Amino acid sequence: MDQTECEMPATSLRKPSLVTTAKSVKSAAAHEPDSLFERCSWFYALCREYLFRDHTQEIAQALFPNDPPAKGTRLLELGCGPGFYACRLSEELPDLHTTGIDLSQNLIQRAKSRARSRNLSNCSFQHADAHSLPFPSSTIDAIVVSRLFLIIPDKEGVIREIFRVLKPQGRCFIAEPTSGFRTRFPLAFMWLLSRLTTSPAGKYREPQQADVLSRPDFETLVHTQPWAETELHYDGWYQYAVCQKSSVGAPHGATAR
Repeated sequence: MDQTECEMPATSLRKPSLVTTAKSVKSAAAHEPDSLFERCSWFYALCREYLFRDHTQEIAQALFPNDPPAKGTRLLELGCGPGFYACRLSEELPDLHTTGIDLSQNLIQRAKSRARSRNLSNCSFQHADAHSLPFPSSTIDAIVVSRLFLIIPDKEGVIREIFRVLKPQGRCFIAEPTSGFRTRFPLAFMWLLSRLTTSPAGKYREPQQADVLSRPDFETLVHTQPWAETELHYDGWYQYAVCQKSSVGAPHGATAR
């Protein structure tokens, strides 16, 4: 565990000057809320490794159902956290080039360390916001989204960005949990850790409680974009969507099972 994470910040006994105080107030007003995933990245990485389900095989089958990906195929993982899927897929599909993005700098550093320890040259990570992806339109072959919609404010905006950056006939795999308690536990525990280790308790951009989508809300969200094909699947613990963008001029349709 990194000593800088989930620890009591140092305090100073020196009395600040009025100028320093004014600057601090101005800076605080302009500063965005911190992230729980920065302060408690070690705990989230632990959950990803040992608590969350591993969908690697399902992702590979859903995104590349007929043949392995061709050399240079680009896969993007949104909200990659410590790089679990990006690294696993890069290992199992060596012709694939994966990129993971996340808002947490600490988690990105963990993901980079994970890739280095596995000598993965076809795997990279960068700090970015899923609401505004730093990629040109129609440049990504496949996208993985797992457990991301639990915590993001503009879900439709992220779906639009996914659709925008996918190439024609590009595919997207979405997995969202449906179990309330197990799903909400990691975020709730990170909030508790932040209150126990920060004085006063900090303000964070994440919601107090993970937003578990109902089945109708999940279907509605997925269908906000004009996918050529959409396959929906439920297994009691997770709900899944495998979406394919149309080729130029292809008719739109949707199927569910």
